[in-house]
Amino acid sequence: MKLECAHCRYIWDYRGKNMFYATCPQCRYKVKIAQETTEKPSLTKQFVSVEKPVKLMGVAGIVGRVLDRYDYDKEALIQVLLSIQKNFGWLPQEMISEVSRQLEIPYSQVYQIATFYKAFSLAPRGKHIVRVCKGTSCNVRGAQVVLDGLERRLGIGRDETTIDGKFSLETVNCVGCCALGPMMTIDGDYHGKLRLQNLDNILATYK
Repeated sequence: MKLECAHCRYIWDYRGKNMFYATCPQCRYKVKIAQETTEKPSLTKQFVSVEKPVKLMGVAGIVGRVLDRYDYDKEALIQVLLSIQKNFGWLPQEMISEVSRQLEIPYSQVYQIATFYKAFSLAPRGKHIVRVCKGTSCNVRGAQVVLDGLERRLGIGRDETTIDGKFSLETVNCVGCCALGPMMTIDGDYHGKLRLQNLDNILATYK
């Protein structure tokens, strides 16, 4: 299907498996896939609940209440975004736009902050966050092989979330355990000296 990035306006032919969000090949922005262009899969309650508050409460009201706690201080932009993400698990594009409007800060500046820091996510995050270390020590020990194996098993790419909302897959520069590479963490739990044959058993422990 043809998708257009709302950030950089790049148009490409998307052939991925994720039915809700696609990653723009040009700027890496998360592009929402219109529901009428996809089949409607059976969703878990956990995944659906991510979006409901936005629709029911109103974006402007939600952002306004957060900004009120910080006295509409432009210097508190990072704290504002963190507070919004804490409530929703991610930063919807509508939220970023509303923060920009109410704080009277250029959208590009808010977007730059949201994409620069690894703590922020522009797409719904799963119940469990899988982070693969891509530091030098882990890379030479096979981190890319582990990452490829996880992508195949989960059916998603880096910075994407499984359709059922169970797992999100990310990479980090270092987790501080170089001697145990290749390393990954799941919800802060460390798993080292990874091999492809270990991945299924590790993932199965996270319900």
